[in-house]
Amino acid sequence: MSYVIAFYGLKDGQGLTTSALGIAAELARRHSVLFLDADMSGTGTAADCLQVDPAGRGMQNLIGSRAITAADLVGQAVSTRMHSLGVVPGLMGVCGSSVQRLVDQLREGQAFAVPGLQFLVVDFGTVVHPEQRSLRQAVGSIATIAHRVFTVVRDDPPLLARAVQVLRAAAPPKTELLLLESRRGALRKQVAEVLRLRVPEVAVAATISWDPPKAWAAMDAGRPLGRGGLVRQLQLAERAGPVLAEVDAMPAAGAAGAAG
Repeated sequence: MSYVIAFYGLKDGQGLTTSALGIAAELARRHSVLFLDADMSGTGTAADCLQVDPAGRGMQNLIGSRAITAADLVGQAVSTRMHSLGVVPGLMGVCGSSVQRLVDQLREGQAFAVPGLQFLVVDFGTVVHPEQRSLRQAVGSIATIAHRVFTVVRDDPPLLARAVQVLRAAAPPKTELLLLESRRGALRKQVAEVLRLRVPEVAVAATISWDPPKAWAAMDAGRPLGRGGLVRQLQLAERAGPVLAEVDAMPAAGAAGAAG
């Protein structure tokens, strides 16, 4: 089984996909990585951010009633500019099922057992959409298949207030919070205090400088934002060590370098 890193959002526009892609790209410098754009709201943008042609591949070919296998993921992956980073494009023109149903399909088909694939980064997008009956069940199901689970919150007061409300409703297990600072730390103490008082069970794993112009420039260039320091701070490769040792002993399936 690959080492699975899951991301889910509490509201659109928080920088979730940008952060997840940045981490995936940094990991791909030394490891084989597959990025799965699993936003069931139908607004997944990973392929657009990387400026890759889906060529008819993507999650719209996988959602349904049957289990999703590792071979299915490999078959829907397209290549990127980085040889070791592949992406399964998100839904196009259609909304998907609930997160719980998708997780069940992935688990039933043992989708994460891709031979030779070291990291699988899954972007579940926002878990707040009409098909989602229970936030708590959605977030809980993500925790059952991922080694680590992250959510992203911006330090903008209105966005933070909504994020806190959703986190309290979701009662998330296993979730680590990435705080994007757009005010150069001006609200750091206040944000930390709000999170400590309102959602003490969710630890802030890292604080990231959020510079919108840099994010726009990266998107215009079709390249992820560099997140090398964040990968080191979170000790992603180090903590994945035991799993990676098993993956390295398996034959490669070529998922990360799938032809586009």
